[in-house]
Amino acid sequence: MVRFRGANAARVRPNTAESRYQLFIYAVVAALLVIAVFPLVYVVCVSLTSEAEWLERGNLMLIPLRPTVAAYRRIFVTNSLMMNSFLISVARTVCGTSLEIPCTLITGYIASRRDMPGSKVLMFMVLITTLFSGGLIPTFLVVKDTGLYNSFLAMIIPGLLNSWGMLVFRQFFLNLPHEIEESAEVDGITKLGLMLRIVIPMSAAVLAAMGLFVAVAHWNSWFDALIYIANNQLKPLQLILYNMNADANLGYNVNDLTNYDLRARVSTRSLRMALTMIGTVPILCVYPFLQKYFVKGVYVGAIKG
Repeated sequence: MVRFRGANAARVRPNTAESRYQLFIYAVVAALLVIAVFPLVYVVCVSLTSEAEWLERGNLMLIPLRPTVAAYRRIFVTNSLMMNSFLISVARTVCGTSLEIPCTLITGYIASRRDMPGSKVLMFMVLITTLFSGGLIPTFLVVKDTGLYNSFLAMIIPGLLNSWGMLVFRQFFLNLPHEIEESAEVDGITKLGLMLRIVIPMSAAVLAAMGLFVAVAHWNSWFDALIYIANNQLKPLQLILYNMNADANLGYNVNDLTNYDLRARVSTRSLRMALTMIGTVPILCVYPFLQKYFVKGVYVGAIKG
């Protein structure tokens, strides 16, 4: 009888310990989830708060009692500058990603071809750019002398070739089975047809991962626009948001925006949070569609081999 109880105790203790361990893990994950989600919830709530309610509740609140979309209406309807900056960010992300990915992919494919003349020289030139840069002033002079200054292309062409992305594509292409290439050549396919009809369809994972990286980089970029763009109509949304948070006055009157917000009962804080949401939601909507390719593409392109 005693031996039977001991056996039961031996079976119960591991289960109890496992349950406590699982409970601890769930508690840690829940805490991390709250820490990660709270800033986003706070931004959403403040963007829906009016100036009057913000002052009534002593600048300390989370959930608005009288939510309003006046800040978003201020951005999309009343203020043409902010709406135009949003469209510039969308156009930059679409154009920059659509041009940068093909250029990077083609360069990576050429560098992966050991029988291609000049592939080693090209690889050396790309590796140099990953270690050393020309510097801010020389790059600015090049952009200015080539006629790109204060133009939309100034945010696209200087970063048209992603050296890190080219290395990822090259490594991925080197890991493709040579038997597929040999079979295609036996069937009489050309080098261009090999890349378009076989290599690129097999590169869906790494293409999606690199496309996400490039799109996020273009969408969040503001420093190059700060250096190369003087026309307010060409400034992206992230630069407008940066100028408002920094209380900078670079070409437009931030005080006028503040005064208008006070008269419309929308605080500048709510306007900033609304701009932050507008700058975050598009990428959050794109990410779920590419998530299944994301990890696979990075691992296959950068680690395998």
